[in-house]
Amino acid sequence: MATVARMQREAESAAAARRRAEAAAQREAARAQAAYKRARAADEKERKRLYAESRVAEVAAMNESLAQRLEELDSVLVSGLRTDTRFHLERLKEKPRVTPFEPGPVGHPEPPPRQETFLPPPQTGLSKLLGGARHEEQVRQGQLNYQRACEEHAQREQARQAALGRLQQEHARRTSEAEERTRRQHAEVEAFKRELAEGRPDAVVAYFDLVLNTVAYPDDFPSKWRMAYVPDSAQLVVEYELPTINVVPTVKTYRYVKTSDSITETKRPATQVKPQYTSVISQIALRVVRDLFKADAAGHVTTIVFNGMVDTVDAATGRPVRPCLLTLRTTKEAFSELDLARVEPAACLKHLGAGVSRNTAELSPVRPVLEFNMVDPRFVEETDVLGELDERPNLLEMSPTDFEGLIQNLFGRMGLETRQTRPSRDGGVDCVAYDPRPIMGGKVVIQAKRYRNTVGVSAVRDLYGTLQNEGASKGILVTTSGYGQASFDFAKNKPIELLDGANLLYLLQEHAGVDARIEAPEGWRDPDLDRADSAAPPSPLRAGGNVKIASAALRCVFALPSADHDPCALLLNHDRKVRSDADFIFYNQPVSADGAVELDTAAKQVRVDLARLATDVSTVLLVTSGPPGAVRLTVTEQNGTAHALSTDSTTETVLVCAEIYRRQGGWRLRAVGQGYADGLAGLARDHGVVIE
Repeated sequence: MATVARMQREAESAAAARRRAEAAAQREAARAQAAYKRARAADEKERKRLYAESRVAEVAAMNESLAQRLEELDSVLVSGLRTDTRFHLERLKEKPRVTPFEPGPVGHPEPPPRQETFLPPPQTGLSKLLGGARHEEQVRQGQLNYQRACEEHAQREQARQAALGRLQQEHARRTSEAEERTRRQHAEVEAFKRELAEGRPDAVVAYFDLVLNTVAYPDDFPSKWRMAYVPDSAQLVVEYELPTINVVPTVKTYRYVKTSDSITETKRPATQVKPQYTSVISQIALRVVRDLFKADAAGHVTTIVFNGMVDTVDAATGRPVRPCLLTLRTTKEAFSELDLARVEPAACLKHLGAGVSRNTAELSPVRPVLEFNMVDPRFVEETDVLGELDERPNLLEMSPTDFEGLIQNLFGRMGLETRQTRPSRDGGVDCVAYDPRPIMGGKVVIQAKRYRNTVGVSAVRDLYGTLQNEGASKGILVTTSGYGQASFDFAKNKPIELLDGANLLYLLQEHAGVDARIEAPEGWRDPDLDRADSAAPPSPLRAGGNVKIASAALRCVFALPSADHDPCALLLNHDRKVRSDADFIFYNQPVSADGAVELDTAAKQVRVDLARLATDVSTVLLVTSGPPGAVRLTVTEQNGTAHALSTDSTTETVLVCAEIYRRQGGWRLRAVGQGYADGLAGLARDHGVVIE
């Protein structure tokens, strides 16, 4: 019984211990659960804190990005002023793509067999006494195996060298082809450089296209344009695509709302968005013009026309539209006077006489100062000229009567009532027309001149005088050639419109349905200058004296002592040498390669168009050859200014009467009056002409 009672007590004690342990475990579990809940709540609080901080940081980054964008838009112009936009054509030259010769395993010869690896080891001890015959046989067999291995090695080496030779020939061929491709590419670049130096329109456009391609703008700005170059007036026309107003942020600031876990926007008022957009496109216009003038190291361009267009969709019609929001014509001289780092863009454009949309946000267009399609299509895209020669009238081959009828018909089709007033001695048309529109209309004076060379500023002055005498509201001067910078300067801020040959061709096609062309026939001479241009007597210029030339077109008339005298001209480079025999202009070669210098032996005169001369021509010599005697030379500028030079020879049979030479960006005329007793041989010797 005692044992049973003891066992019961022990069981009860064990049960009580288990209950105590269970209770302790439950208390521990409860404490752990409470600690977990506290930690979880703390973690959730920390997570929410960190999440809120991340959202605040996100909004701060958005506001910083917004501020940077606004600063980027405000500095479109200034950010580009430190860039030298001149494009060095040497960068176009590619390097030969020649890889080093890597023959691989074939380039490593296999080591020749070693004889000792084929022979048995030398005999020692008893083997030397007992195994002599066997060892000799092993040596003999080893030598045979060695000889066979050498023969196989020689065959493999021969095959390796043959394969190596083929690889070397193939590498040499690829290298030669790569070098030839590079040579041809370099030759193309050099040809491009020569064409650019000569002022070829397509080369000039290609060069400026390279310039604009290297200029960096914000990534979402369009990078599209088209250009044309008019050499007669040294004018570059640029039609540039502007960004839409969408590039300007419409958000003023971002804010994080914690209660709704959202980011809200505060809108910028339209009174801030619209002026900034106008500023952006104004900065683009100024920067493009600056970049192009800055890159024009050769001096081909004196005037730039910039038309800023926008490709977008009309919200009212849903149809694509392309309005012109900004148009500008400016000269290099006027532009160089600007301090672009300090200007206010809109005010600067107003100072330059630009036309800017009154409401850029609503895409209100302005009329371009020069429609891009009015530029001579020969300088924009290739046309089938040969196929159309018989159908396209040449304005310089028409009779004066037909030309008058054509011009009158043109302006009649354009809505004017034309009345011819008087015949013109310069081969053109002078008429007074009437614009019947109320308020905007009135009397219009129209003058047209069939010239091949640049029209002088005197013609513009004459038009302005006629306009005032007639009490007209507007004057229009149209020519088959072009105008110099002096003409544009004089017409600025006056009711005068100057239309060059490209404009005339466009207007004839657009309004009269006439697809015309302008090509000077052989022997063409511009009509004599008007009386207003030639009334003043020539100013004498003594030997050694020089005078500044103001006109690009010159007529040099010789008065020679006999019919045996012949005038001629030489084009010289900076070393006073001809570039080739083509620079010697005489009776068998009366026109220079670029058409800038033309000899009329019958009239004893030389016509010089300085604007068409290549940049590497620094001097034009005016020369006569023949028996000794007195020579007189009159050089008449297109503006009517004339210079008289005279020289006498006693023994000289070739006289250098005068020279026209470059000086500080312009041209001067110097009277020379020196000659050669040994005739053309002396002239050729000094200036590098080869006479056969």
